[in-house]
Amino acid sequence: MPITITVRVPGGDGTLLVTDIHLKDFTPRPVLVMRGCNERRLVASVLQSIWPTNAAYHLVVQDIRGDCQAGAFRGDLLYSADQDDGQALLEYIDRQTWSQGANGHIAMEGWSNAGIVVYVAAPGAGASLRGIQTHYATGDLLNYGLFNGGVLHNEIPFPVDIPVKPSWVDYVGWPIWDGYLIDDGQAASAHVAGLHVGGGFDVFGQGTLDSFSRLQTAGGAGARGRQKVVIGPWFHGDGNVVGQLTFPSSTTDDALLPAYYSAWQKGVFQNDWTRWDALPAARVYLMGPSPGSAWRNYDTWPPPAVEVPFYFTSRRALSGDHQRVGGQLAFTSNPNDPCPTLGGTNNLTSCTTGGTCGPWDQRPIEARSDVVVFTSAPFRAAGWTVGRIYADVWIATDLPDVDVFVRMTDVYPDGRSMLMAQGIQRARYRNGTCPELLVSNQPARIRVDLSSTALVVGVGHKLRVIVSASADPLYSVNPQNGDEYTGLHLNRARSIKVLVGGDHKSALVVPVPTGQNAPPDHRPNTEPCPPN
Repeated sequence: MPITITVRVPGGDGTLLVTDIHLKDFTPRPVLVMRGCNERRLVASVLQSIWPTNAAYHLVVQDIRGDCQAGAFRGDLLYSADQDDGQALLEYIDRQTWSQGANGHIAMEGWSNAGIVVYVAAPGAGASLRGIQTHYATGDLLNYGLFNGGVLHNEIPFPVDIPVKPSWVDYVGWPIWDGYLIDDGQAASAHVAGLHVGGGFDVFGQGTLDSFSRLQTAGGAGARGRQKVVIGPWFHGDGNVVGQLTFPSSTTDDALLPAYYSAWQKGVFQNDWTRWDALPAARVYLMGPSPGSAWRNYDTWPPPAVEVPFYFTSRRALSGDHQRVGGQLAFTSNPNDPCPTLGGTNNLTSCTTGGTCGPWDQRPIEARSDVVVFTSAPFRAAGWTVGRIYADVWIATDLPDVDVFVRMTDVYPDGRSMLMAQGIQRARYRNGTCPELLVSNQPARIRVDLSSTALVVGVGHKLRVIVSASADPLYSVNPQNGDEYTGLHLNRARSIKVLVGGDHKSALVVPVPTGQNAPPDHRPNTEPCPPN
């Protein structure tokens, strides 16, 4: 007869954390651990699916510290204690008679914020933690959540309860991140087989992929080579209707998630990795019209590819040929009337509250005067891009600082311009986290990370790039006066010139999976700025 016990388990500093222990019986068994905001209440509502009657494992569920009521994260630095607290819980389980001891078989699983908690706990955990499973989460909340390209993300709950938000250069140097981000050093101290599930339109999608690749290539014994990632055409949860598009055969069954989950459990709980090792390392949904809308398997991520540039031209085209004579296209950016977002590939609140997110027709945005649009010729044959996309945008302006927001759309023969990827970069952080203001009217290259995608551009379709200097309300609007944040009365509206041709090779660069080698690592430089 199953038994449920509620106890208070000391965290890393002795703080007592309420914990539900669900025991099949008092026989020593493997243990599945889940931690998160209001996790006990959430798990109780779906307990049967997480802990079915035929489960051969015990289940331990713990609420993390902090006030998570109504989705508001307040109080302590969110996740700052969760490496110590998570590992303290693992050590507590090791000492219990109903567990298999310090050499036992423990797994951690979590969705969204609870998945981030799993990533936090894995580096440095004891040998009993054999596996992790995350859904729609990131091991790098700083770079793929709170900020993108040095710009404050307005749809991510800020983890510090303070009235004034810090700038990127201040925030990136805070000590909290030293023990949190899964960089190569942190990955080396993790010894867990991992299943990473995410969405191509999810706010944490690139963070999911980066966490997979870090642990897969730089992980410790038990982690390196034992990671799997599944990326569907989803936002913050699965479903075949995303934004204004429907993706066929995109269910979790089509993704083979039940097979991945079963093989992961068999490996973690029974030390039988036969089925796990046989599964593809990366299973990714290829979006688009025929021959798209299908799953593809890869041995690595990103897969081998050749990077193909689509150059911006003075005729507002995207071309495979770089024009020899330079030109420029100007638009006026006004922070008092910022360019809005419509849909999006990295929003959160608007996705989870029924708003616009994911692929959305961008024609209303393209009609604005504060954007510049570049469009390719119709594709004569279907074109594939699989991997990480970026844009090099050369600009000149008399403003000391601007943001560059780039959207990539798939233009259908009927005229729809469907948003498929996007990214933003604050100019002052164009060379890393050390701020460098622009020099008046001097050309500057702004590299914008558009994250990863898997897309087929069908016959008769076109690729399109939309360049603007704001993305409201998704991102904090740059006042363009040299400050990070300021009141509207100090904002400056000015012209921004996009430079094309000649010495200024503005281009969208997409990976085409025809090469033999992985493309270069285009992760943004987010190393903390050295002190003065």
